[in-house]
Amino acid sequence: MPLLRNSDNQALQPGSVFAVLFMFCVISVTALMASIPVSCQIACRDVTILVTKAVGTVLGVAMTSNADILTVNGFAMRIINQCTAVDYMAILATAILLYTRHSLSYRLLGLAIAVPAVVLANALRLLISGVVGSFSRPAFDFAHDYLWVIGFALIVFAIWTLWVNGRFFVSKSAARRVGLTVAGSLSAYGLMLFSQDVYGDLMAQASSVFYRLISHDPLASIVWDGDMMVYRSAGASIVLENMLEQVNVALYVGLMVPLQKKGDWEMLGMTIIGLVCVMLMNVIFVALGCRFAVASGVGALLNFEGIGSVVHLSLPMTMYWILMSGRREAAPRLNTE
Repeated sequence: MPLLRNSDNQALQPGSVFAVLFMFCVISVTALMASIPVSCQIACRDVTILVTKAVGTVLGVAMTSNADILTVNGFAMRIINQCTAVDYMAILATAILLYTRHSLSYRLLGLAIAVPAVVLANALRLLISGVVGSFSRPAFDFAHDYLWVIGFALIVFAIWTLWVNGRFFVSKSAARRVGLTVAGSLSAYGLMLFSQDVYGDLMAQASSVFYRLISHDPLASIVWDGDMMVYRSAGASIVLENMLEQVNVALYVGLMVPLQKKGDWEMLGMTIIGLVCVMLMNVIFVALGCRFAVASGVGALLNFEGIGSVVHLSLPMTMYWILMSGRREAAPRLNTE
C-alpha cells in the first residue's frame, strides 16, 4: 500500500452505500454470533485471560486466574463474554473485509494486524482496570463503566482510520482532531450522565409512543426507573438492559466535533440531523426489545439486546460515513455554482 498524501485521506473515506452495507452485515454477523456454542465463548474468555496474564507478567504485575476469575494485584474480576472485546473485533473485521477499495491482500493483512491489536488493547484495558481496582473500587467502577467504554470505542475507530489511510500523519492538525474527538466524546458522555434522569425520561416516553404504534397496546408504557428502562403493561414488568446507547451518542458527537467550523451552518445542521437519527435508532431498539420480550419471552429479549449492543457500537461510524459522503458529494456542486 503506497503512502498517502493528506489530500487523499478524504477520498478514501467510505461512502453511504458502504455504510448501509456495513450496518446490514454487522447485524447479520451479530445474529450469527448469538448461536456460537458456549465452548467457543469459553475459549475466547480463556484466551483473553491468557493474553492479559502474559502482558501483566511482562510488566511485572502480580496476576492469577481461576476459571473466569482474573486477579490483578489482588483485585478479582469476573471475565464475561463482553470482556473479551469480541464485539469490537466483529465490527472492525466487518469494516475491513467490506472495504473493497483496498486489495484483498491488504484487507487480509489489515485483519491479521487489527484483530491481535484489539486483543492486546483489551488485555491492557483489563490490566489497567485491575490495577486501578486494587487501589480503589470506586475508581475501578468509574474507569470500567465510563472512561474505558468510550475509550475503547475510540481505539477501535483509530485502528480503522490508520488502516484505511495506509499511514498516520503526525501533524498539529491530526493531534488537534484526536484531542477534540476525545474531549467531545467524554464531554457528551459526562453531560448525559449528569442529566441521566432527564435523558432517560425522554427516551422512555419516545419509546412508549413507538411501542404503542407497533403493538397496538395503548395501555403499555416504558418508563425510566432509577437507572434503567422498564416495560410495564397489565401487571407485567420487564427490565431492559443497557445497550450502550449513551456511549454511541457520545462517540458520534466526538467524531463530529472536529468537523465543526465557524460559520459552517450546513455542517452543524447535518450533525444535528445525524444526532436525531442516532437517538431515534435508540428509541426504536428499546421499543423493538419490548416487542420481542412480549411476543417471545425474556430469552428472545436477551438475544435481541446482544445484537442491539453491537449495532449501537457500530452506529456512530455508520452515521459519520453517511454524513461525510453527503458532504463530499455536495462540495463539487457548491464549487461550481
